[in-house]
Amino acid sequence: MAAPDEGPDRNGLDERQVRQIALVGGLVLLASLVLLFIVENSGNVEVSFVFFSASISLIWVIALSAMAGAVAGLVIARLVRSRFFGRGDG
Repeated sequence: MAAPDEGPDRNGLDERQVRQIALVGGLVLLASLVLLFIVENSGNVEVSFVFFSASISLIWVIALSAMAGAVAGLVIARLVRSRFFGRGDG
């Protein structure tokens, strides 16, 4: 069996076109899953804070929690990096 050359395959597509089609298909699948996640988590939930409570959409609770966690992770990583790898006097 001979090795395939860089030209078009039997469907008339070259390797770059196949990769682009696979990428677009993957992005469409990812967008569909995100949309399904949003629709499934659109119901209201009661969130109790320290001094008050509020009824908000579950997707907002998830999104805000994820953003708060990302910010906290970045701040902690920066503090640790500056503490252990930063310029010091000693």
